Amino acid sequence: MQPLFDAVSAPARTDQEVVELALLLPLWQAMELEAAASKRGMTTGQMLRRVIGELLATQPNPSVS
Repeated sequence: MQPLFDAVSAPARTDQEVVELALLLPLWQAMELEAAASKRGMTTGQMLRRVIGELLATQPNPSVS
């Protein structure tokens, strides 16, 4: 599998809680997203999780108070 972005070392996250997000997209975007994920051997959900994870890994960690 080829990474979507340049390699980023993401900090390990240990919390196992999950949240379901509703995402509204135009039909053409949903179809393109599904095709792009399939081309990479992933489901649409796997690809979205990877993109979100890689995006968040590039953000500075917020300070914990």
